[in-house]
Amino acid sequence: MKHRLKLKRVVLLELILIMIICMFSGCSKSSKLKKNGEIYLYYTNKDRTKLISKTYNPEGDDTIAQIEEVLNQMNTSAKKKNCITAKPESVEISGYTLYDKTVNIDFSSSYYEMSKVTELLCRSAIVLSITQIKGVDYVIFTVNSQPLVLDGNNEIGSMKAEDFVAGEESNINSFQNLNIVVYYADKDGKNLVSEEYSGVYDANTSVEKLILDKLISGPELSQYQRTIPSNVKLLSVMTKDGICYVNFDDSFMTESTDVSPELEIYSIVNSLCELSYINKVQISINGETNVKFKDSISLEYTFTRNLDIVK
Repeated sequence: MKHRLKLKRVVLLELILIMIICMFSGCSKSSKLKKNGEIYLYYTNKDRTKLISKTYNPEGDDTIAQIEEVLNQMNTSAKKKNCITAKPESVEISGYTLYDKTVNIDFSSSYYEMSKVTELLCRSAIVLSITQIKGVDYVIFTVNSQPLVLDGNNEIGSMKAEDFVAGEESNINSFQNLNIVVYYADKDGKNLVSEEYSGVYDANTSVEKLILDKLISGPELSQYQRTIPSNVKLLSVMTKDGICYVNFDDSFMTESTDVSPELEIYSIVNSLCELSYINKVQISINGETNVKFKDSISLEYTFTRNLDIVK
């Protein structure tokens, strides 16, 4: 069954990049002209269709002081023609905290009253501005102290600048149509079943990563089961000479699902082998392959597609 591909972070990237990609190619190049200590503050044009940057030199002595300073500055219209604050005046910041290089910003409930485009621009402007401060790598948004949830059930976690910024060579033509097949477990957890997705994706993100992200996110259909724990972290994925090399953190070994180790492994292998240029899959844990997955399957060798367990 086909579904519209709910791309989660990919959708965020797609929409943000489509709106601001042309502007960012200029910003990337102009960043070389910044003086020591300067950062970019991001605003929007009056039509709220793209981001506009201006240089600013924070005066605060420490990270907390600079965070407060930047947020205050972003609440003040920039002295630029056709430039307004990215955050609407009706959306209030209730507070913020800094812990382990992550800034958690809490907003009033009016945050959810923003249109989709305004919300995306507001969020990207704040993340891009705040993460330039030394000692800040990530930003988390909450609303009334609860995680930010978009599109019904898509919880937005920690965000970094790279989630929003495209490289200098990126352009609108880097977005292409995507059709992928992902294998989950059936309701009984005894066989694999396929789910097909179609949509648009950023060609700068590998299809292999998109497939693995979908496996980690889990199926959309209630009659299917996830095969990979939701908190597994994908460390890297690359394909060379027909072999896809997938590297997970150790939570792939320690966290459990309601399906057999065999289904876990082959949901990955079969999904990736749907791509015409992948024939085999090598799975590693923190870069190591001399381990037994769940004490039953050796990861020392490559895996090929297994259709015997597909319903």
